[in-house]
Amino acid sequence: MGDTRPPTRADALVIGSGAGGAPVAAVLAEAGLEVLVLEAGPRLGAADFSADEAEMTFRLGRAALTRDGAQQLYAGACVGGSTVVNDALCWRTPPEVLERWRREHGLTPLSDAAFAPFVERAWRDLGAAPGAQNRNARALELGARRLGLAGGAVARGVRGCAGLGRCNMGCPIEAKQSMPVTYLPRAERAGARVAANLRAERVLVEAGAARGVVATRLDPETRRPQGELAIRAPRVCVAAGVLGSAALLARSGLAPERTGAGLQLHSSHHVTARFAEPIHAYYGPTMAYAISEWSDVDGRGGPGFMLENVPAQPLVTASSLPGFGDAHARVMEALPHLARCVVLLRDRARGRVRLDEDGEARFDYALAGEDLERLRAGLAAAARVYLAAGAEEVHLPVEGLAPVRREADLAALDAAPLDPSRLAFLYAVHLFGGAVMGGDRASSTCDPEGRSWDARGLWVSDASALPTNTGVNPQVTIVANALRVAEGIAAEGTPA
Repeated sequence: MGDTRPPTRADALVIGSGAGGAPVAAVLAEAGLEVLVLEAGPRLGAADFSADEAEMTFRLGRAALTRDGAQQLYAGACVGGSTVVNDALCWRTPPEVLERWRREHGLTPLSDAAFAPFVERAWRDLGAAPGAQNRNARALELGARRLGLAGGAVARGVRGCAGLGRCNMGCPIEAKQSMPVTYLPRAERAGARVAANLRAERVLVEAGAARGVVATRLDPETRRPQGELAIRAPRVCVAAGVLGSAALLARSGLAPERTGAGLQLHSSHHVTARFAEPIHAYYGPTMAYAISEWSDVDGRGGPGFMLENVPAQPLVTASSLPGFGDAHARVMEALPHLARCVVLLRDRARGRVRLDEDGEARFDYALAGEDLERLRAGLAAAARVYLAAGAEEVHLPVEGLAPVRREADLAALDAAPLDPSRLAFLYAVHLFGGAVMGGDRASSTCDPEGRSWDARGLWVSDASALPTNTGVNPQVTIVANALRVAEGIAAEGTPA
């Protein structure tokens, strides 16, 4: 498929094969353009996905730390990007988010009516629909129902799910409608080529226009550089994800004073509850139920967090529990009885992507005090939900806190100093910004259509172009915006 001998010319280059890149490749190829997709990661198929959590985490993903070391950022690093390792959750873009983008960021083309057709196309293409729930999801649902909280089953982009519990390790039966199952096959049927193990280093800009990229070949086994390659094209669409896109643009000398701004996350933290009865949270749909009571989108006016069930695979469960030694081991011995959820915070903090002296991305980001207090509220809410569901004890991810067995035990959480150094496994997989769209060139990297302000023939179509977080899992929003950007590229003709 072009992994070893990619062409040196194309009508359009798409850098990245995830939710922001694969739809662009499909639309442009189906419009008759010769499309080449560059992906720094490997190309793996269903037969390559094992149940070895450690192996798959290493082979399929990429991690980075915020500059203060307090938070881990994760993304997919393979053909298909994060869609290969995500939980397939599908949420429509909240109208409050679009309204804010129009009001504060000048994205006037993103009216509800104008964006809705792209959202519906993404929804249909991903097969989004509510599905089965496992005991893990039902434990969260039971607590919500007993407390009278708003919540419900979440739509998932799957077809023929067998409930194997392996969404985060690559779906071995291709039930999850990831990009290698949906948009990339469409692109390739229309003639596009996908070149894996080829990392874009910088965009070639000549006379104010993008003319291609310089890329590094990576050895498929060792990941070591194997030389550079220049690929020429009059259209370049950047979709390397928040961990890659802003850095690529900055290395290309494109508006370094603006590129990298607007970094924002959904900071996340796990809460673990032990029940007397078996839960087996490592089987079934990995995520399927959400409590939206405290959300601040989709018509709700809460503080801005949601609770969603998450699986209990051994490594990630162990990583998210506080403590060490025998006490930690005793909790892990009860793994079949553990239910888990994530506190998904809609951060208000903002950060920036910068380049270090080696040209690599560094992420300046720190949760504000207000965010930490909302996170504290989310942890307490999760504990109350699990207690209401009948949990024997709830483990909060704060070092030094004893397990919560009754409402009165939450007083210790209220009194605890909540700084990132005391939090076990603070992380984010929903990453936004760094190459944001906007109506004002002075404060954005791209115009409202995703076009670079600084180079003709250059677009950004992934989550780095979104000017804020969304308050919900962003896969559908990213795909929808990529479809919108792609239609604009196809309609423009060949850039001058």
